[in-house]
Amino acid sequence: MAESISLRLLLHGSDATSLLGPLSAIRRLDVRALAPGERLHPAGASVIVTSADRPFDADELDALSAHLRAGGGVVTLGAALASLAGHPGFGELAGWRSGETGPATELRVRPVPGSVIASRLGPELLLRDRLFLTDSPPDGAEPLVSVPWHAGERVVAFRTRVGAGHLVHLGLGSRSEVFVDPGWRQLVYRCVLAAAGLEAAGPIGVGLYGYGAIGREHATSATAVEGLELRGVCDRVGDRRADAVRRFAVPTHAEASGLLTDPAVELVVVGVPPAFHAQAVLECLRAGKHVVCEKPFALHAAEADRMLEAAAEAGRTVTVYQSRRWDPDFTAMRDAVRRGDIGRPFYMESFAGGFSHPCSYWHSHAPVSGGTVFDWGSHYFDWVLQLLPGEVVRVAALAQKRVWHDVTNEDQVRVDLTFAGGEQATFLQSDVAAALKPKWYLLGDRGAIVGDWRLEAVRSRAWTGDLVEERLQPGEAPARVRVHRADQHGTADVTELALPPRTPNGFYRNLADHLLLGEPLAVPAVEARRNVAIMEAATRSAASGGRPVELRA
Repeated sequence: MAESISLRLLLHGSDATSLLGPLSAIRRLDVRALAPGERLHPAGASVIVTSADRPFDADELDALSAHLRAGGGVVTLGAALASLAGHPGFGELAGWRSGETGPATELRVRPVPGSVIASRLGPELLLRDRLFLTDSPPDGAEPLVSVPWHAGERVVAFRTRVGAGHLVHLGLGSRSEVFVDPGWRQLVYRCVLAAAGLEAAGPIGVGLYGYGAIGREHATSATAVEGLELRGVCDRVGDRRADAVRRFAVPTHAEASGLLTDPAVELVVVGVPPAFHAQAVLECLRAGKHVVCEKPFALHAAEADRMLEAAAEAGRTVTVYQSRRWDPDFTAMRDAVRRGDIGRPFYMESFAGGFSHPCSYWHSHAPVSGGTVFDWGSHYFDWVLQLLPGEVVRVAALAQKRVWHDVTNEDQVRVDLTFAGGEQATFLQSDVAAALKPKWYLLGDRGAIVGDWRLEAVRSRAWTGDLVEERLQPGEAPARVRVHRADQHGTADVTELALPPRTPNGFYRNLADHLLLGEPLAVPAVEARRNVAIMEAATRSAASGGRPVELRA
């Protein structure tokens, strides 16, 4: 990741101050708002984000002009550029005029493909805002963002040279609701980078430490995501190495040393069984690599702590493949909670399983997998802690072994969590459940959310014309998510949520944004460490017959 950026915010209007917190959370930015009367020093890489609901005074205009001419960068939001365009110090913008604003409406905001800000952004972002009906950008300006408007395409963001610096104009942001949208904030940050004249470095080389059942998924993502490049695979099994060569034409290694000494490999994905996660991650960090660890992060919190400490000492990123944060049914439920659809959540039940024989691989062998709770529990506890983010203070669990004696994992585990604020959560994973419970049952103080399994089948025709049905496992289809809103009559209105489309390779797109552009990491490893502490405590509680285990921060 490249150098940090000194960012000073010249903010006119209360709405714009909501940018200060999110931008301050980006480690690459040294950010603060300019105090009233504070002079702007025309230093090279500093970037000022401005937003205006009043004209700039002469001193501010002179300072901004001097800053740009000295090689600094300026990002103007909304109506700010209209206040600047007529100033003599901005003569390079001659020919650009601000027009009226259109009505508030949903706009399809599209990053211009190939532009300096477009890497890994989706094809369009839906924002409800007002469009400035302006002339075309100045001659020689680089278009960054466009919006379809009246059978045409209007440029609403551009970058242009002013003196030795860069001016970036983003002509959106006239409504307060826009400032809280995560996609909008990401767009603003990309404009900050463009104004600073900074661009991402070349692609990051990715290597796979283990090419088992999930290896193909990681390799496909590393190949598909802009900014990442698959450069090596390590696995002791020859057939797996041959498969990697056939599918991805990539160098392979029988031993980890060959992968870890390759300078072209900068990021390593650890895909060995859970019992060996800590050993492999520490080996990668000692070799100076960034690391993605498959879930679960570890089997013991002490192992997670050692990995976090090693990452800090090495100055490298370590994250955990909690890929199901991008599942459409979960994102719909999470967004409903964040909107306040059910008030404040305080109680949650969740379930995974069915009645079926466990697999015969290491996943079903407790000494290697960690046991039943470490399988789906890695995802479910991660979901729970996104919705109930308070501190877990008590864990109690009971396990059942009744049917499947050919494997060492328990047939069923129930885990109960108690939070410091009194919230409660329960997780049940069972391979002996002939009747399914809802995937999620979440209560808030003004409503509830229920996620019901969809029992789907893939249908095709045999060459004879006969119908062929392949029943999917419950977890292979997103749940049907309904919001129940209580009313004053003791009944509830029920609304089924439309599920958003899945973000392709969402985990790896965010990781590339973090490593190349300094954007916040979606899955900090410290969050995965919380999951491990809960699962470890649940294992201890189940071994003691259900005695609660107290957790300490």
